[in-house]
Amino acid sequence: MLSSYSHSTLNKAVFRKLVGLSLVLLCSISVLSIVIGAFDISRPHLELLTALNFLALAAVLAQVLPRGIWSISFIFYVTFGVFHAGLILASAMGGITDDDIVYQISFWFDTHYNTHAIVLINLAFIGYAFASILFSDNVSLGTQKEDVAYCRRAFHIGGIGLIGSIFIFFAIAFSTGAASSYGAYLSVVDSIPIVGILFTYIYLLIGLTLVLVVVSYRPGFGVYYFLAFFVWSAMAFRLGLRGEVMFPSAVALALLARRGKPINGALMVVLITVFLVAASIVKNARVSGDFSGDMSLNPMNTVAELGSSLRAVTEVVKWRDTGDDLLLGASYWAPIERQVALVLPQMSRLPALEDDRLLNVKVIRVSGPIGFSLVAEAYINFGGTGVFIIAMIFAYLFAKLDNKPSTLSTDVYIGVALVPVFVMIRNSFAHVPIQIVLGVVLVAGCLFLAKRNRSM
Repeated sequence: MLSSYSHSTLNKAVFRKLVGLSLVLLCSISVLSIVIGAFDISRPHLELLTALNFLALAAVLAQVLPRGIWSISFIFYVTFGVFHAGLILASAMGGITDDDIVYQISFWFDTHYNTHAIVLINLAFIGYAFASILFSDNVSLGTQKEDVAYCRRAFHIGGIGLIGSIFIFFAIAFSTGAASSYGAYLSVVDSIPIVGILFTYIYLLIGLTLVLVVVSYRPGFGVYYFLAFFVWSAMAFRLGLRGEVMFPSAVALALLARRGKPINGALMVVLITVFLVAASIVKNARVSGDFSGDMSLNPMNTVAELGSSLRAVTEVVKWRDTGDDLLLGASYWAPIERQVALVLPQMSRLPALEDDRLLNVKVIRVSGPIGFSLVAEAYINFGGTGVFIIAMIFAYLFAKLDNKPSTLSTDVYIGVALVPVFVMIRNSFAHVPIQIVLGVVLVAGCLFLAKRNRSM
């Protein structure tokens, strides 16, 4: 009977996967037809198609993936999608009511470069969704039992590190004047480069220590460290640091979900709506530092603003159109090569500001501080086909992580990798390798300390 049940479960999983792959292929028909030039499509219809494509694929992944909306694969897809298709979705729905957003996007949104960028976003969605389903496995959500005392020590080690990182952030932000407004923050980072570097690694420390807190948390440990992160998030969010708050929060949610559904799905929808409305209310305070002026309660304005990573894709399309050659993987290899050159003097090493393979450097010099994009990096390296393949590679990696059983050490190291990768959604690959290495060293030390205390 048990064998029959297992066989039936396997058949259902295979059937669900086949249905999911079929639906993804169905969604891909119109997009691939546009890519090969089978038919022309107006810009409004392309925006509508992209919005529907994003939402339809999200619904398919939610239903087909074994862990559903609580999988790393799904959470990354939605986060990636909001930062790349949010503006398209808001525009397609006629939901942008903020005059400042309309003005800011007027310089690049209605261009043929951006139209090409939107097609690339669709290719990324399709490649990612197809690979996510193809490589998913129907695994148990159960977790191995951990020593509670060990978890408690790891929890407090991570919590102390989290509070320390937050304290350093506030100390630097208030002492330099960066905490007064988003404009002041950008001015300080631009005029004092070392402060920008410090903030980058403080955000990394906050993300990594939050990972340790989330993974080692067990009922009864207390919520003080979570409250500390919430307070920092609220103040950083008011300042205008959207991604810096959202990416570690998304990683934390994905890690909590590896031990089971963390919150009710309906409650999550309510919380997301509240977040979007709150973000819309505080938008003008990002630059002025106060809440003067009109307050908008329209959440689609926030979705549009978050979707500004589309501009980086647009800029890279323009680079290619005006003569830039494909990098053929150079931007992925450059940060590794530069670190190796530090210990091998015979290797030449350009100053970072002169190395155009570091796309976070090039985009600031050529286009300004607009962030970057996973899709933009894939395109400038390998073209449109590269966007599709790179999206599939990321989906494959996340599917394999979803397939791993949950243990404290496994989840901690998964979180260490996810923090810089989620940040890469709107940045370049340049910092990912060194941040993963630093993260592994940091959490390995923390876990060793927790285990050592257990044996004493």
